[in-house]
Amino acid sequence: MKCVALVEWNWVGHHPTFYNFFVLALEELGYEVLALCPDPRAAEDLARITRRSTGDRLPQHAGRTRFEKIRISEQRFPHLKPRRLGAIDWAIRHFRGIENQALSWTPQSGGKVDAIFYACVYDRDFEWMNCARRFLRIPWTGLYLHALSYRMPEAFRPGIRRHSCPEKIFGGHLCRSLGILDEGIVEQVSRHLGKPAVALPDLADERPADPADECLLSARLKYFAAGRPIVGLFGHLQKSKGLRTFLDAAQLPGASGICFALAGDVLWPEDADEAAAIRSAIASCPNLWTHLERIPNEPALNDLMAACDVLAATYTDFPHSSGIQTKAAVLGIPLIVSEGYLMAERTKRFRMGEIVAQQDAAALLDAVVKITEDPASWTNANKPLWGDYLQEHSFARLKFSLAELLVPF
Repeated sequence: MKCVALVEWNWVGHHPTFYNFFVLALEELGYEVLALCPDPRAAEDLARITRRSTGDRLPQHAGRTRFEKIRISEQRFPHLKPRRLGAIDWAIRHFRGIENQALSWTPQSGGKVDAIFYACVYDRDFEWMNCARRFLRIPWTGLYLHALSYRMPEAFRPGIRRHSCPEKIFGGHLCRSLGILDEGIVEQVSRHLGKPAVALPDLADERPADPADECLLSARLKYFAAGRPIVGLFGHLQKSKGLRTFLDAAQLPGASGICFALAGDVLWPEDADEAAAIRSAIASCPNLWTHLERIPNEPALNDLMAACDVLAATYTDFPHSSGIQTKAAVLGIPLIVSEGYLMAERTKRFRMGEIVAQQDAAALLDAVVKITEDPASWTNANKPLWGDYLQEHSFARLKFSLAELLVPF
């Protein structure tokens, strides 16, 4: 039985969901797993709940998982000058610390750690990993969540005036393969880095909310909508999510008969005028329902989405995959996306909704009206392939892809 250390130090948004699916898939593939994460109790509970809710029984050859709290260096940029030296110092301590924790584990099978699987590789966290290579011994792989440089080669990383440099992250001999969520660039990534790249499905937590819960946000939303069709934008509400376009569409003359719903944390722009404009739009829009704080959990988010007639995902300069697309397919709800990138490619291929120009509020409103004026007619005309989409983004596909990803170990 081979042994894998599954590593994650981020624990917000989609991170626990992705981590949970990786744990379950690795177990079913027969791996013994050391699950290192910030909240091992929550991770273990979620794995147990997911297994129970799906009714799946573990195969006889299934592995076991030990959950431990990850021990990492929190201080990324100590007092060292210039700042780059502090970043290198943090990277060495960080990745060596993870290896040492993995090597201190004694698997029940009596083996050793064969590989480290990083559940989420961000450029910002792995930028200086190449400086730690000489101190590391365990081969590794992971999910490169945002492969920005392949879809948008001229774009700077968010918040930093530097380009992504995946060859620095994945170029060492210890990195044997990498996973990405973008099936459209697999060959390009593999050719560029000279090692296997595997497309992983973008799974979503499908658990429904408890209908006995009297505090469901969806009940408040439906009451506010008062029978009007609902278009929703949910999650981390920020510029890249198309927040401003969504608010502009809600204020157009033809939007008064539609309920626009916003729910999630708002990442307010640093520009004071832009932040003030967003606050003003939210306060002055009578057909806008809001819950401007974190949605309590995934079942609550699923319930909110199920209350909608249309989901808006008209993101700005966003070339990546989004779990919202998978949730839309699960619920069978049309989705409106921006043209130009992966989400538009999938929407067109599976006929899941409408595609509009970026930052075009009028086009967004027109698409909402087109779908909601006669939903049955829209569905009959488009014949969405939601089931086909879910086959590509299924747990079975995840197991197949992970097995392929771990072949080099």
